[in-house]
Amino acid sequence: MDTRITRRLTAVSLVLAGLSTAALAGCGGSTASNVTTATTGTGAAPASAVLPVPKNPIASASTKPGLRISKVLVENNVAPDTGKAVSDHLEVTLQNTAATPLTGMEIYYRITDPTLNRSEGYYTKLTGITLDPGAVRVIHFDNTGATDHFPVNRYSLYYNDKNALVIDVTAGAAGVKPATFTVRKDAGGAEAGVE
Repeated sequence: MDTRITRRLTAVSLVLAGLSTAALAGCGGSTASNVTTATTGTGAAPASAVLPVPKNPIASASTKPGLRISKVLVENNVAPDTGKAVSDHLEVTLQNTAATPLTGMEIYYRITDPTLNRSEGYYTKLTGITLDPGAVRVIHFDNTGATDHFPVNRYSLYYNDKNALVIDVTAGAAGVKPATFTVRKDAGGAEAGVE
C-alpha cells in the first residue's frame, strides 16, 4: 500500500479513537470520574474537568449536629480583603458547631432552572480541609485557584442560563449530619440575589 495512504489511514484512526474516547467521557461515565477533588483550592483542575454528577453522593446517616452552612452567596460577591465587588460565583460559608475538628469535608450543589425544568449537580471533595471547633471557613467556586477556591464548570447552568435559578447546597463532614442551604439567583445575571 502507498505510504501516503497508510499515513492518512493511521491519522484518521487516531482522530476517530480520540473522538470515541471524548464521546464516552462526555456521556457521564461513573460518578467517581466526575468528582472534583482539590486539596485547598490551589492547583485547581481546569473548568473543563468539572462535570455534573447524576445524584448527590453525600450519604451520611449521622444525626449528630456539628456542621452548619451559615451563608451562601451566588451574586453580589465581595473580596474580604478589599471590600470591592468580584465576579459572581458560588460562595459557601461553613461553620463547625461541634466540640471536635471536622474532617472529610465535601460539598454538593444542584443548580435548577424551574422555568425550563432543568437541573444539574456538582460534587467536590474538600480534601485536606479541617474545620476546627467554632471555626468558620468560606469556600468559593470560581476557578481562581486561590486558597479555598475550587474549580467550576464554566458551561454550567449557573453561567449560561439567563432564567432565575435555585441552588441547593449540601455540605458534609465525617461523623456529623450534612448541612443544607437553598439560595436563589436572579434572572439575567442581575446583581440582586437573595442570601
